[in-house]
Amino acid sequence: GSSTSRKILRFVDKIAKSKYFQKATENEFIKKKMEEVSNTPLLLTVEVQELTGTLTVNIPPPPTDRIWYSFRIPPQLDLKVRPKLGEREVTFPHVTEWIEKKLQHEFQKILVMPNMDDLILPLMHSGLESQPLAEGPQKELPPEGAKDM
Repeated sequence: GSSTSRKILRFVDKIAKSKYFQKATENEFIKKKMEEVSNTPLLLTVEVQELTGTLTVNIPPPPTDRIWYSFRIPPQLDLKVRPKLGEREVTFPHVTEWIEKKLQHEFQKILVMPNMDDLILPLMHSGLESQPLAEGPQKELPPEGAKDM
């Protein structure tokens, strides 16, 4: 839960502030290793293996360029995550399961009613809103007092 996460963060914070840790970070070998870790790329590959549910699509009346969509109830969502730290794939089941659960939770928060997401569809514009009205050829008005022949 989140209380466990807070406890871990407080523990890590305590260690980072300790004078022993501060002294250790001044060591050249440790400095070099910390730089290597902080410059290591982190890559997360997410594969959606299954997404099953009832999707609601809302198309508002014109003028609009958006359609809105959401799931009525939480869908069946099966994810497979593959985190990579540098060249090494992280294969700890606790880590990958935790990431999968977090992603599923975020998906529920964003795409399950009453929350909706939208797509912009420019083709839904008639094109008239952004263009000046078409005008026919302009006629010159005759000077005042001139007579038609």
